[in-house]
Amino acid sequence: MVGVDSIAGRANGETVYRILSQSLTVDWRDYVVLVADRLDGNPYAVLAAIILSQNTSDRNSIRAYHELRRLLGGRVTPEAVLAVHEEKLIEAIRPAGLARQKARTLREAAKRIIEAGGEKVLLEKPPEELRSFLLSIPGVGKKTADVFLSFKRRAPVFAVDTHALRVAKRWRLVGSQAGYDEASRALLEFFGPERSEEAHRLIIALGRQYCRARNPRCSECPLHGICPYPAQQGPEAER
Repeated sequence: MVGVDSIAGRANGETVYRILSQSLTVDWRDYVVLVADRLDGNPYAVLAAIILSQNTSDRNSIRAYHELRRLLGGRVTPEAVLAVHEEKLIEAIRPAGLARQKARTLREAAKRIIEAGGEKVLLEKPPEELRSFLLSIPGVGKKTADVFLSFKRRAPVFAVDTHALRVAKRWRLVGSQAGYDEASRALLEFFGPERSEEAHRLIIALGRQYCRARNPRCSECPLHGICPYPAQQGPEAER
């Protein structure tokens, strides 16, 4: 897909990254992963935050994370999660949606991490082994695993959420029918592994502020003139 009709035919990943980082503000208080890392910092807390963020907004998952911390006495750890009654856990994380399912995932992740030797396994396992370990936990999918690997381990992966998939398609780095794996590879290749974690968060900010699913603000976007999407869509894309 890469060619003159894609963003890669007009600018390289370093240039796009520079434009986005100079034009967009990433406030840690708006991202549940950054909230968890700032408030707790331990690897299980970050993983728990990512689990809470599944299929919901950061606003909802941040509310749920704060409630979870209150329930657990101010720190999110595997031991603390397993020590509370499951129904209390469900009630605490209800703002994130799918509370019963996410509570089971949080507990199963806590159990397996403790059985594997504690939170140190999340920091010491080689990235490929850790990805397999995370994906073996019921309720943990590719995005959850890759967000953790990218953020906490700085592994050469690119996590793809709805914003990243939409942007990758509009930038024509992938085709309109592309799925997670293809978009992840394309974005990683475009930005490079050294920028992947920050680029992921910048794309989320871009998707929230400009490259929205409906009524994208193309004419105001910092990538206007580079992005192929407005020209591809015509005047309708500007509305």
